[in-house]
Amino acid sequence: MASNKDSKQLLNELQELPISEDVKFLLLELTKRKNKMNQLKMRLRLLSIINTGLAVILLFWLVKMSQISHKDVFDVLSYLGSSKASVLFVILSISSMILTQSVSKEYNKQKKKYDDLREEAISRLNTGWKGNESSRVRDMISSLMDKINGVNLRHTK
Repeated sequence: MASNKDSKQLLNELQELPISEDVKFLLLELTKRKNKMNQLKMRLRLLSIINTGLAVILLFWLVKMSQISHKDVFDVLSYLGSSKASVLFVILSISSMILTQSVSKEYNKQKKKYDDLREEAISRLNTGWKGNESSRVRDMISSLMDKINGVNLRHTK
């Protein structure tokens, strides 16, 4: 994941290359979108771990309750509703899953934006410098973006 320091390093490296300002802007925007996508990916992983833990605890608790009570499932659920701690735990579990769904939608939206911009950058770099002496500059940009940010500008898929 690229940090603010990496973005400044990328900007300094791009200033030295003989490329237009719109290509520089495109590459910096691509870096920002990659960073945002990586942050959302990390949040999604964390929330998935939390949800898994909450689901396991809830399942274990319900199994334990059904073994102790030997009553009907509806009696166990009525007990679940009468205890403040259990209601709070269920609300926490549900809200965590809703938050995960929201972050997942945002991640997919940002990933699509990032992929579209990356394909545009690849197209722009290929169109302008195909078979040209300046294709070395394109190679330098591709390796620089890959080294600093992990952005692949060589292959579309």
